[in-house]
Amino acid sequence: MKNFKDAIISGLDEYLEALLKALDNLNSHELRWQPSLESNNIIYLVWHMARVEDNWINKVIGGNETIWEKNNWGSKLKIYLDDGDYGKGYGKEDISNLPEMNIDKLLEFYLDQRKASLKVINKLSEEDLDKDYKRLTGELKKGYWILGHVLVEESQHLGQIAYIRGMIKGLNK
Repeated sequence: MKNFKDAIISGLDEYLEALLKALDNLNSHELRWQPSLESNNIIYLVWHMARVEDNWINKVIGGNETIWEKNNWGSKLKIYLDDGDYGKGYGKEDISNLPEMNIDKLLEFYLDQRKASLKVINKLSEEDLDKDYKRLTGELKKGYWILGHVLVEESQHLGQIAYIRGMIKGLNK
């Protein structure tokens, strides 16, 4: 069990480190730049990644209020969206209408929810991992599926961020 948790936490740490590297020295224009009108931008992806992790781990598995809600991050970031809005299914209008966000504040939220997520993961038992949890769609998923899904989804979005950064800055910059 410890090795499983260590593997999940290692994956979470690895993609957070890569995310911070990918965000290094990007200005607000670059964070909102889209390769096409049908594409995500970096700031949306960072917000969405933090909200997804917070929702899946802290709310669904942990049975807690999201850190977004608990610590009033919408107000801190001056993002007045429904607390249940985490960017799922956003289209081009949603992306272009996303409020301005300060990346440093957004990363504070990311780290705040991550701290809470790690507490949830560290407290999980074998029974918790094998338990059925209800998705927002009503579908049931096991705890181990959710943790694996978070790693996959976050890694996919990290790849999108790295690709967009490469389009903006070029290779290795």
